[in-house]
Amino acid sequence: MNALDRRVPAAGAAIVAFLGSVPLLPDAAGIVVLAAIPLSLVWFVRTTINHARSLEDLLRGIEGIERAVNAIAKSSLLGFQSDHPSRGTTVGGRTGFETVSAVGLAAVVLIGACSYLADTPGSHPIASLFYTGYLIGVTGSILRWLVRWKRYRYR
Repeated sequence: MNALDRRVPAAGAAIVAFLGSVPLLPDAAGIVVLAAIPLSLVWFVRTTINHARSLEDLLRGIEGIERAVNAIAKSSLLGFQSDHPSRGTTVGGRTGFETVSAVGLAAVVLIGACSYLADTPGSHPIASLFYTGYLIGVTGSILRWLVRWKRYRYR
């Protein structure tokens, strides 16, 4: 359960550090970093969502155990997960929601930063158009994953 909380600051800091280094890099290396960062954001969002879904599965498993124990005891002995206010409303509970929301917001900000850093005077218009299309595609992919995460239900 703690993996979700620990991974966000470390991975986010690494991506921001790479992005911050772009203005200091030679042009060719800067282009490579600006091409790699959006893809790393897709990975970052997808793996965070996967952790949130795994946390949801864990929480629903605990809920199932609570219900089984209560059924055997014919009494309400356990009820933390089965009575929790966020049950069934947020995938991965409050931790999953906050973590995925933070990662989604960070991805949007970093994609904007990539767009800003790539828009340099003298850049080739076709290359700029291609890169903008690439960023739009990456953003669409991230949004698709976020929508799929919101619709996830444990079975």
